[in-house]
Order: sequence, then C-alpha cells, then structure tokens
Amino acid sequence: MKFRQHVLLKHDHGITAQWVSEDWSWMAVATYQQNEIKAKNTEGEDVIIKKWALTNCSGPWTGVSEDGKSLVMISGYEPVRNNISGEANMLLTCFNAYAGGAAAIRSMWKGGEYGLFKDEEMFIND
Repeated sequence: MKFRQHVLLKHDHGITAQWVSEDWSWMAVATYQQNEIKAKNTEGEDVIIKKWALTNCSGPWTGVSEDGKSLVMISGYEPVRNNISGEANMLLTCFNAYAGGAAAIRSMWKGGEYGLFKDEEMFIND
C-alpha cells in the first residue's frame, strides 16, 4: 500500500495533514495543536511561548480494542506507518522552527496547502 501527501490545512483549531492511498481507499491523518507556555525573558518580563504539538497520527494501522476503550496498533502496516509518522514529525519540526520552516515544508510537501503560509503568525522569521 502506497500513500501520497494530500492536503496540509491550517484552521481555527490547529493544523491537519492528510495522506491518501493511491487507490483512494485509505486515509492517514496527523493533527497538531498549538500550546502556550508562560515564561520570563532575559529582562524578567512575562512572555508567552507558542509551540506546536503532534496530537494524533492515525491511519489504517489504527484500530479500537475489543472493549472499545482504547486504540490499538494493527500489524502489517509498519512500512507505511513509519513513513507517514516520519513525515508528520518532520512537519512538526518545521512548524516549531525558529527560521526556515516554511521553506522546508515547501520543499518536502507535494500535496495541497490551505491557510498555512497565509497565517502571519505561523512563520514570523521566514
């Protein structure tokens, strides 16, 4: 089973990345949310640090336990899971990059993109 990058979407609740199988029968999704951390800068002033977190990465390898209370990994999808989770982690690194994140995403993401590069707060040093 081979997947291709489908869409990268920035929305009010975070960022969603989607991959779709070549025959359009399966989809994989990674979701990201932004967290705010209160800290002090070198002058002792209060600042808010915004960091992105990968909150979910699921696809055909994700199932539900028999009691329906937890997620389980379905074997047989290791190669595609490793590839997509690797790309999802690379995207996370780009979202949190001090500089160069936008260029890195443009060089690696071959699917559609909506709202990510238009957000003025997303890549402030690029």
